[in-house]
Amino acid sequence: MLAEAKAAGLEFELIAVREGDKLPFHFEPRVTLTAGAFRAATETVTPQGVIAIARMHDASPVQAIQTARDARWPLVVLDRVQDPGNVGAICRTAAAAGAPALVVLRGTADPFGAKAVRASSGNVFRLVVAAAKWEDLASLDGYGAAASGGSPLASSSIENGGMIVFGSEAHGLSRADLKTVTIPLHDGVESLNVAAAAAVLLFEIKRRKAA
Repeated sequence: MLAEAKAAGLEFELIAVREGDKLPFHFEPRVTLTAGAFRAATETVTPQGVIAIARMHDASPVQAIQTARDARWPLVVLDRVQDPGNVGAICRTAAAAGAPALVVLRGTADPFGAKAVRASSGNVFRLVVAAAKWEDLASLDGYGAAASGGSPLASSSIENGGMIVFGSEAHGLSRADLKTVTIPLHDGVESLNVAAAAAVLLFEIKRRKAA
């Protein structure tokens, strides 16, 4: 994750290394902590041997929208996705599929929170990420992912939309006027996890763009 952050140009303010562990690259200033001090400073049960503080440069909604347009990709929008593990997984999938930009709406977990960054394996740093309101996205058409009732995926031109919106698993999308797309599921299966649904839709966009 630190290597991804460094490659993305993040500015490290401090890196702390557990005694006996090594950094993947040279960096000063850094501090070495005893195993006990390192364990006390981390949030995870089984931490890796390095932690860091880095300065983020927040993108604006306008920058995220323009980045997506320049790449001819729908803007990925997270609407009240509260689990940071899901947010991080979607960031990882978006980067893997080639989506360049992502925005988070109010009620969504911080994509730069520790758990989300870990779930993304650092790939969140490959994306242009912005916090936004619906008003910021008023110029975009597009699709929202719905567990049921949407147009079938096969007949939905999701690759041509201005955005693709993924909502809360508990509450769905917070806007009722979006066109929706539904992934067909086997009988008896109610829905997919939001991160799994995002993977299906984003890689379908990638496939159609390569066709």
